[in-house]
Amino acid sequence: MHIETDGLVIREQNVGESDRLITVLTSKYGVIKAFVHGAKSMKSKLLSGTQLLSYSDFTFFKGRDAYTVDSANAKNVFFELRSDIESLSTALYLAELAGELAPEMDDADELLRLTLNSIYLLSKGKKDKRLIKSVAELRAMSISGFMPNLVACDSCGEFQSPVFYFSIPHGNILCQSCNHGRPGTPLSFSTVTAMRHIVFSEPKKIFDFELTEAAQNELSYITEAFTLQQTNKHFKTLDFLRAL
Repeated sequence: MHIETDGLVIREQNVGESDRLITVLTSKYGVIKAFVHGAKSMKSKLLSGTQLLSYSDFTFFKGRDAYTVDSANAKNVFFELRSDIESLSTALYLAELAGELAPEMDDADELLRLTLNSIYLLSKGKKDKRLIKSVAELRAMSISGFMPNLVACDSCGEFQSPVFYFSIPHGNILCQSCNHGRPGTPLSFSTVTAMRHIVFSEPKKIFDFELTEAAQNELSYITEAFTLQQTNKHFKTLDFLRAL
């Protein structure tokens, strides 16, 4: 049986002398792992379309035990990422995160679009790298069933407060009056407003905002901490990004 879909290569692994096993985030079928025979040959027609972070139109053959790649026509390989190690490392982390959150054999179009748009912005240098990372983290978590409750204070329903306290384990906020010394990360109202924008805006507008340096620092911390808490996952790509 053959399957046709677009997808982003989010992981690759060498197999033997000439083959590779790739993990592809697809729009129609979530995550698919497939073998690419002869992929390491410079003459291979599959070389460009199956390399890491390539976005391609794929044809997979589903055998009894595994998928193989029949064809892969590259649509975007994001060449510019290779000239900036921080942008490349951020893109690899977001790809790993998407792979962790994506379903298998189920629709993942919104998560794929988010990851592609984030990588595109990183490759073009059009937005602050930290902002791109924060938006991608929080939106990916929301898409995948981990949406935090940011509408109002979880206790009194207050929408606006000079400071909100965000519970990383529970994913909710308390206003300044209701916190009463409970454990929570203090966030300015502008940071909470940015988080609401990321969670609730239509996909085309999620990157359309700017923050002060202080608010961006808060946002960077809280989206990463929330992602790590809720996924309970150790990301090697994030370790490398932090070390830069």
